[in-house]
Amino acid sequence: MKDNWFSSHIRQVHVDFHTPEFPYDAIKDFNAETFVAEFVRAKVNVIGIFTKCHFGNAFYDNQVGHKHSGLAQDFFGEVLEEAHKHNIKVIAYYSLGTDAYAVEHNPDWYQIDKDGNKRGGKGTVWELPCINSPYREELVIPQLKEITEKYPMDGYLIDIPYLWDHHCFCRYCQKKFSEEYSMELTPELLTSNPKLVNGFAKQSAARCMQEIYDVVKAIRPEVLVNCNGAWKMGEPAEINATSDYGLWESQPASGTFLCHSIRARFVRSLPVPVQIMTVRFTEGWGLMSCKTAEQLKYEFATIMANGGVINIGDQVLPSGKLQSGVYDIIGDAFSFVEEREQLCIGSTATKHIALIGSYTENWYFEQGDSATLGAAKMLIEGHHQFDIFFNDDFPDLSAYKVVVLPETVRLNQQSAERIAEFVRRGGLLLAAGEASLNQGGGGGRTNFLLAEVLGVDYLDRTPYPFAYMTENTELWEGTAAIPQLVEGPFLKVKASASEALSYIQWPLTVPAPQRAFRHPIPPAGRISDFPAITANRFGLGDALYISGPIFSIYWDNNHFWLRRIVNNLLNKYDRDRPFTVEVPPTVEVNLMEKDGARYLHLINFHNGHSGSRKQSFYDPIESITPVHDVKVMFHDAAIREVIQWPEGTVLDLSLDSKGNGIQIIVPKLHIHSVLEMRY
Repeated sequence: MKDNWFSSHIRQVHVDFHTPEFPYDAIKDFNAETFVAEFVRAKVNVIGIFTKCHFGNAFYDNQVGHKHSGLAQDFFGEVLEEAHKHNIKVIAYYSLGTDAYAVEHNPDWYQIDKDGNKRGGKGTVWELPCINSPYREELVIPQLKEITEKYPMDGYLIDIPYLWDHHCFCRYCQKKFSEEYSMELTPELLTSNPKLVNGFAKQSAARCMQEIYDVVKAIRPEVLVNCNGAWKMGEPAEINATSDYGLWESQPASGTFLCHSIRARFVRSLPVPVQIMTVRFTEGWGLMSCKTAEQLKYEFATIMANGGVINIGDQVLPSGKLQSGVYDIIGDAFSFVEEREQLCIGSTATKHIALIGSYTENWYFEQGDSATLGAAKMLIEGHHQFDIFFNDDFPDLSAYKVVVLPETVRLNQQSAERIAEFVRRGGLLLAAGEASLNQGGGGGRTNFLLAEVLGVDYLDRTPYPFAYMTENTELWEGTAAIPQLVEGPFLKVKASASEALSYIQWPLTVPAPQRAFRHPIPPAGRISDFPAITANRFGLGDALYISGPIFSIYWDNNHFWLRRIVNNLLNKYDRDRPFTVEVPPTVEVNLMEKDGARYLHLINFHNGHSGSRKQSFYDPIESITPVHDVKVMFHDAAIREVIQWPEGTVLDLSLDSKGNGIQIIVPKLHIHSVLEMRY
């Protein structure tokens, strides 16, 4: 990881200030000392402060661009100076992809959609200029030069580098596209060759960000630069190259509180530190509500305990003031972080399971790939130690014991060969559905790239959109002794070398007129000849295969029996787990290492009952009920002492029943405890 201050400053606040000019008292109550005093008392050590907002209003003493008409002072400059007095780092926010003032005064700078319409919100905050228009040369670059020359900021956040939906048909994009590709940029081309059109837009964003990066570094090489979204899963390498740190917006607005953990388990293996950015708001940016301190402590714990950098979004009032009550809450939560952060900063994850998926969602409110999310959810709730990687972009697997491939993963031949070698040398593989399936084409045979490793060959699709798995007594432990439903289409596969542990059991029929049942999903019918779960010995390792899309179904339907079956399967074949715990699925467990020491993080979760989902994004956390007498087994007999932090309590040790590890009891787990193992 790049050595910079960013990774050691994890109590960060981003302060939104997208402010129109019509409020009569806009920015009339701003005072830099009282403004920064809120951060000081809340133990904040990094703040993101606006230089230009989505409305196109500048918040500094400028010669380039339009300064907010209600601002008499130098908002950015005064906050920067005051913050530095208190050793608070300052990141300069700049709105690139949205600028209402610029396009309203220069209509030819607008992005144009495929129907020939301007991309804008008709006078609202989302008026979209095109980065291929003179907007870049006449406003963006001169303004960023002015800001960078004038102020000794610590970093930049450049917001929204991309064209909307990765295409634009303005005359400037058409000109550049024609010059680069010697063909016309048209809506028809977007339909016939979306990869080419979208690729041009992404390349435009990368070139724009590279120009911005070079401008900033030429003036202040020490300043860290980032564009919003860089280093997310699936982000283009050209965009990542222009960002010294990463940013992944992560409010649990899609209904899940697992978002922070899942994202942190991906970014912790990257070469730069990455913000996992939540917000104070309960329902979207700028809603002037505030979460409880209990919820923020939980959210912050999931970020820092899993290797991310905490950042929380706030909103300045139109008057230019912060809400003190919000900083009472943030301060309480950051005091919680301060007690634990030295056990987290600079730590790296213990390697055990590599989950290789295809989670390419864009912003925090989008769900992303259900299969990757479902696999991560299963592993978190099953208390497994794992990291997440994107498709072919995974590291040397020699330090891992298990690889998990969800059904949507996309692997090339070289990646498949690397995984095959991993299993041959003693690793464990778990794959599902279409993982590594080569669709043939050109008359070639469709089969799995990992067919020999899995010990199965692809045969055919099935007509059923759902089916059942026949009971396996050992794998069905904790579930009803019945055929278990998988509400998704299985593949017909033929076992070439593997052992069938369960078979597909077809439903009685596909419901249709004259073939209706009480429920749209009929009961189980004939047992097929095709395996649902297989195990294959390959070299020194084992390969497990589930022929249905079990991970995406788990994410979409939350069918707990699927998690229990997969968990039993892993418990049977994963013989090298570094720890096991006896806690509910709502307790998350993660093992990290730092300076030769090992730290097991226990994170407890609890939220309230669901109400209407018509408007609310998720059920907020008002309080978290402690869990008592948590049993932890470390499969490491060399451990001599275990200390529970931040309490500093030395826990009693006992040998486990087999004598190959030690067992401890954690008397009480409220939100986040850290167990330090000493040797």
